[in-house]
Amino acid sequence: MKLIRALSIFFIVVVTLSCAHSQDVELAKKTFKAPNGKVYPLHWGQPPLRQTRDLKPLPGGYGQGSGTLARWIQKNLDTDAKNPPKNNKLRELEKEIEEIKDFISRAKFTPKGLAKYKTKLKEMEKQLNEMRELEKNKIPNFKDWVRQGKKIPEGLIFAGGSPWFNESTGKKRTPEEVYKMIFKKDPK
Repeated sequence: MKLIRALSIFFIVVVTLSCAHSQDVELAKKTFKAPNGKVYPLHWGQPPLRQTRDLKPLPGGYGQGSGTLARWIQKNLDTDAKNPPKNNKLRELEKEIEEIKDFISRAKFTPKGLAKYKTKLKEMEKQLNEMRELEKNKIPNFKDWVRQGKKIPEGLIFAGGSPWFNESTGKKRTPEEVYKMIFKKDPK
């Protein structure tokens, strides 16, 4: 009896750890799939963890799921419609890379076939990194910069802490002045 109890506990621990590991692996991939297997866009992030039991057709061809999931998908579709992602080629390449990673994880390959796919994946990831670097270094025009929330580029540091306050005059700077100071470009 004690042996059976000990084996049961051991089995439960092993199953729990393997489930936790598989969830960590899924989150590390950062791709999330709809109930029908279709991959959500990466910039949507993780779908809601808690969902209702009211099954209904999901917008965007994502299959059937809860009302909570349907509202999350619709909200993201509406956001994308209002503010389409700037670089569609970048998004398409990200999606293609995720599909290849998913395929590699599910398929059985010969060593030569696996090497072929891994080489292709490595080239695509290199291209993606180059595209991201170009996107990062792109200077927005003044109207786009204001529309996107007047964000200060990452890694930029100012003496005094903020570009919005001129310590020598004690006055606030205008968005035009800050834009010109940051991007070294006339806002007009």
